[in-house]
Amino acid sequence: MSGWDQWISNALINKTANNHTYNNVLTDACIVGHDGSVWASTTGIAVKPDEVKKLGELFNQSENNIPSIIIGGKKYQVTHYEKGAFVYLKIKEGGATIAKTGKAYVIGVYNTSKKYKYDGKELPQGVGMCNTVVEDLAAQFKGMNY
Repeated sequence: MSGWDQWISNALINKTANNHTYNNVLTDACIVGHDGSVWASTTGIAVKPDEVKKLGELFNQSENNIPSIIIGGKKYQVTHYEKGAFVYLKIKEGGATIAKTGKAYVIGVYNTSKKYKYDGKELPQGVGMCNTVVEDLAAQFKGMNY
């Protein structure tokens, strides 16, 4: 397991914060460079370089003029956009959060039919935890100049 894989496992899929344990928060996650190179990924998402190029176009716009985007071969609707920072996406069975850092995109995918565990209690995967773990990791990367 590379160092980047550990970020996927320990900061996105599973997380410990404030003496609480979260397991299987996301269905899939990946970290990709702005150039399209995959730094780390779960097996369920395969982001292609042309998809990353479209992400770059989206993040560089002053307004969101792109109503949908393809990530890992799935078409998502853009529900919220913050220029240069975050994109929130929706798909029938869930959604995704994408955060841009100085060198990479952090992508988290959730499926509302799946469960995650919070201190052993099962809860449905959802937008709230997806946003939280992706945004937290992006903030850490920015602090490390990534």
